[in-house]
Amino acid sequence: MFVIGTAGHVDHGKSTLVEALTGIDPDRLAEEKEREMTIDLGFAWLQLGDEEIGVVDVPGHRDFIENMLAGVGGIDLALFVVAADEGVMPQTREHLAILDLLEINSGIVVVTKIDLVDDPDWLELVMLDISEVLTGTVLANAPIVPVSAFSGEGLETLKTTLQDKLTAVPARSDTGRPRLPVDRVFTLSGFGTVVTGTLLNGRFRSGDQVEIQPTGLKARIRGLQTHKTKRQVAQPGSRVAINLTGVNHDQVQRGDVVAAPGVIADTILLDATYRQLPDVSAALKHNMEVKFFVGAAEVLARTRVLGVEKIEPGQEGWLQLTLSEPIAVARGDRFILRRPSPATTLGGGRILDPHPGRRHRRFRPDVIEHLQTLSQGTPAELVLQALQRIEPTTQQILLPRTGLDLETAVAALTELENENLVVQLDKQLISQAGWQQLNDKLNDILFTYHQEHPLRAGMPREELRSRLKLTPTIFNPLIKQAAADDMLIENQTVIAMPDHQVRFNATQQAKIDALLQRFAKAGINSPSVKEAKTAVGEELYFALIDQNLVKPLNQDVVYAAAEYQESTQTIINFLQKNGSINAAQTRDLLQTSRKYAIALLEHLDDIKLTRRVGDARILA
Repeated sequence: MFVIGTAGHVDHGKSTLVEALTGIDPDRLAEEKEREMTIDLGFAWLQLGDEEIGVVDVPGHRDFIENMLAGVGGIDLALFVVAADEGVMPQTREHLAILDLLEINSGIVVVTKIDLVDDPDWLELVMLDISEVLTGTVLANAPIVPVSAFSGEGLETLKTTLQDKLTAVPARSDTGRPRLPVDRVFTLSGFGTVVTGTLLNGRFRSGDQVEIQPTGLKARIRGLQTHKTKRQVAQPGSRVAINLTGVNHDQVQRGDVVAAPGVIADTILLDATYRQLPDVSAALKHNMEVKFFVGAAEVLARTRVLGVEKIEPGQEGWLQLTLSEPIAVARGDRFILRRPSPATTLGGGRILDPHPGRRHRRFRPDVIEHLQTLSQGTPAELVLQALQRIEPTTQQILLPRTGLDLETAVAALTELENENLVVQLDKQLISQAGWQQLNDKLNDILFTYHQEHPLRAGMPREELRSRLKLTPTIFNPLIKQAAADDMLIENQTVIAMPDHQVRFNATQQAKIDALLQRFAKAGINSPSVKEAKTAVGEELYFALIDQNLVKPLNQDVVYAAAEYQESTQTIINFLQKNGSINAAQTRDLLQTSRKYAIALLEHLDDIKLTRRVGDARILA
């Protein structure tokens, strides 16, 4: 799943381009339609090959840059829009700077409104100017595609280019710690509170318990949708609408984060690495009031510049930010700082520690050294990365691969286990992401098996292990844990999904009833396996075995459950009274042929009820 977003100056045709690509008008507000200008975030989607792509349309007007920031942070690829008739404009440059600070490395430059330009030299001049502006930014090597949303010229080329670019975009990581920064909240009659956003770091399932940060409110997922399609599971990297129960719509706002319990916490103090834009008129100073933007959240903050007096334009440095109100962020999140008045984008960076615990002294060398270490990766991150390269594995194999000393590595592994980022299966370790992938594969295999064999109680255990390509040391604890989590059920030698039930239609039930009547009439001299299969069909015959309605003794002899119980109990009663029984005695006791007598005795041996001694059987 991928999400793309527009960026560019006001009235350069972003929303019109989105509508031309998707057939969906992203401008949903009456005021937007009256003013013919995007004010808030708009959403759409399109199909490219096998992929369904979410689209976020952002406002370009300088008065609504802050609304733009609420949507652009969660995208995988930017459609950077420049109108052919106007060329590069002020918000063109500001939007480009924001994409650069957020490190949105994949993008396509779309030169729109080419139908308004008659002079090819002018169009070439505009494209040269764009190339010059992009130099040294994340979009320096982005393809430039001229289009006309009005005539359709260039749209197919844009779609092809978009598809090609997305193949190189890595899939969103799944660390098993799902969170969704909320960019829209509304209510639907009969459903209640609905929030939307781009899902990060994990997946949500319908029915999951969640918490809303920074308020800490608890809720449950009543339903999930992606692009107006109901989903049982929402995948990381997808645009998701979540129907929440347990909270009112006025208790959730843009910038809140819906997350699995314990995944993220609120903070009012954080450490970060920061870069000041080169064309800003002044340096970033200590104790300066700024607007802080991360995810879909916006709060006022005070800067604490560390290690230097101030951070000059074009320079990088270390910051501690004191926030005016709590927000929920995670290590690694990227952010933007803007001057409140006059409104200007100053720079941006990456959060190193969302919970530093205390204010740092500004010029302490050990503080700077600590921040430098954090910027390169924490011990826990290094252990997790090593695990994901070789998982599943044991602690003895993993720890030497981390490059850390033993004490540090053990402490980091313990931290990961406490945060549920690592799962221990017996003596095997696997990352939460790897565990999720195994469970997804397990569910997919069982679901397909149930679709193909609806009359089977479940998939044979060994067949499932073979399909998963797992050794018993991983497979057995996987199944045990999945069963404990109510993700599957074990039924003797078969495994099934919890909601799987075998149901016979009227025709099938009639065949079953007729066969069982034949068994009852035949008694001990039952129809053969071949006759039973012929009567109901092979698939239905095996379903009867799974349902314990018939009991095969060997390749030829099979009994209905009632006749099987009666015959075996008769033999056991004889043994309890007489001590032993042979084939001839069994034949006479049951008034049957030697074929059935031998089949019953060998079967009782197989299930360890009897034991053979010479030509006779005794109770085992």
